[in-house]
Amino acid sequence: MEKKSLESLVPLYFVYLAGGLLRGRTRLQKLTFVTQMKLDGYFDYKFHKDLYGPCSYKLYTIVDNLVTLGFMDSETHQTKSGNSVICYKLTPMGRSVVKSAIRNKEIPKPLQTNTKKIFSEYGNSSMIDLIRRVYKEYPDWTEKSIFFQV
Repeated sequence: MEKKSLESLVPLYFVYLAGGLLRGRTRLQKLTFVTQMKLDGYFDYKFHKDLYGPCSYKLYTIVDNLVTLGFMDSETHQTKSGNSVICYKLTPMGRSVVKSAIRNKEIPKPLQTNTKKIFSEYGNSSMIDLIRRVYKEYPDWTEKSIFFQV
C-alpha cells in the first residue's frame, strides 16, 4: 500500500474504531502520533514540537481533505468549561471506504492490530490523561508545550 493512501486511511480508521465518532482534534493528533512512533516506517505525518506537544499540519490537511471529500463530517462543540472541541464523524461513504480497505487488506494486518491496541490503550482516556501519557512516554516532544508541567 502506498504511504500516501495509508496516511489518509489511518485517521478514518481511528474514527471507525471510535464507533464512528471521535471527539477531539488533539485526540486524533495524539493517537496518530503514538501510532507513528510505535509503528515506525508505515507513514510519516511530519510531526513537530508544538504548544500541545507533537503536532502534524500534514495530518490536519489530510483530515480537512477527508471532510471536504465527504468521508467524514466535523462539528465544533463547546465543552462544559467553554472550550471548543472538534468532533469527527464517519459518513456512510467513509465507513464504506474503511470496510473496503479492511476487506481488501489496504490497511496491513499488523497496522490494524496495533492501531486497535493503541486505540484501546489511549483512545478512551480523558484529554488531560492522554496528554500526560504521551508526554511521559515521549518527553523529547514536549519542550515547546504549554502543558510541559502536566
